[in-house]
Amino acid sequence: MQKKVAKGTGAFYDIELTLSADDYAKGKEKALKWFQKDLSLPGFRKGFVPMHLVEEQIQPEYVSMSIYEHLINKGLQEVVTEESSIKFIGEPYDVKQDKKGDDTVVSLKLDIFPEVITKNKDWTSLTMKTISPKATKEEIDEALLRLKKNYADYVDTDTMTRQGISKVSMSFLDKDWQEVDKGILYVGEQEFEEFPFFVDTFVGKKKNESFTIPYKEKDLPPTVQTKKADSKPTTIAFVLTDIKNVVLPEINEETLLRLFGKESEVKNEADLLKYIDESISTQKFDTELIKEVEDFLKIIREKYMEVIIPQTLLSQEVRVRLENLEKRFGGKEKMNAYFKQMGEEKAKKFVDDISLAASESLEKFFILQKIAEELKLDINREKPVDLEIERKLYEKLSAGKSASIKEEGEKKPKKPAKK
Repeated sequence: MQKKVAKGTGAFYDIELTLSADDYAKGKEKALKWFQKDLSLPGFRKGFVPMHLVEEQIQPEYVSMSIYEHLINKGLQEVVTEESSIKFIGEPYDVKQDKKGDDTVVSLKLDIFPEVITKNKDWTSLTMKTISPKATKEEIDEALLRLKKNYADYVDTDTMTRQGISKVSMSFLDKDWQEVDKGILYVGEQEFEEFPFFVDTFVGKKKNESFTIPYKEKDLPPTVQTKKADSKPTTIAFVLTDIKNVVLPEINEETLLRLFGKESEVKNEADLLKYIDESISTQKFDTELIKEVEDFLKIIREKYMEVIIPQTLLSQEVRVRLENLEKRFGGKEKMNAYFKQMGEEKAKKFVDDISLAASESLEKFFILQKIAEELKLDINREKPVDLEIERKLYEKLSAGKSASIKEEGEKKPKKPAKK
């Protein structure tokens, strides 16, 4: 078997296998032996049917397919062994066959692991600006309030207030006061903030109190509108069947013990405020860090490094993203229905955008790995930590300086001349 291996225009190699008549004969013998081991015929034990009878029993196209599959696999194994310096990945694709005299020429493509190409070393002069996030008093107060609300108690009460939450029974009535639709509504802080209607309608009302308002759809929030298009109500009757007041917990040792446990360092309100401050500052730092690294990689990709993502990895990444999209839609059928509703052209652009985003994400990943390698960043490869490379990169390139990423060609200020 003759083999030719040539670098393709992308992240793949073009491989050509020339199969002689002798190769084909040996491949046929292997294929028939493979069929023979599972074949049973009257008068012969399984696996011992004579070869000429095996060939008679198997359809020719199956034999031919098995021959070429064996020969291609054999040829690829030899190529991978002989070209051990090349990092081949994935399965062969674009497989084609062509007869040349007594020989059969099989051409195919095989992807390689992405290689980041460095155009020049000037990128090492780039720096990152110093990130100094700090939680504001408003952010701390808001986080403290959210924490309290998560552990709030709900106490029965008779009158609805802005601090309460209520279950409301709705009955939609037509001009003859006949019920044409009904529903259940929950009213609380979120509703009060989004629509003044809820404050004006429900605050001050009593438990089990029944009252009505005219049905004017354009003035009503979506949750207070009938779901039946043909019902034509003129009035809504409300009854507050349950009202509870939201009672926020006091921040004391007992509450903190319940929230954080005995082993926590949060023992009092001061500790809690410090914990919230640090948590918000960390979140803000991570957000700014991601943006700073994104800006850094954008410059790197534009001017200093490039990488071609092989079809194998890109297809796998796109498949994972589409599977995650399926889960969000609640299944493949619902996702396909959504695509159908979008129309063929928009659906195609949607999938193309997913593919583009996947390609860019993979490019950034491999370039970031290359930078970590070039800068000899101490990264734990066995147990990777979230944003570990980004943090180490920031530590290396910021060094406490308050400087923006320097673009190529940016002139440095001249030092003043010595007197």
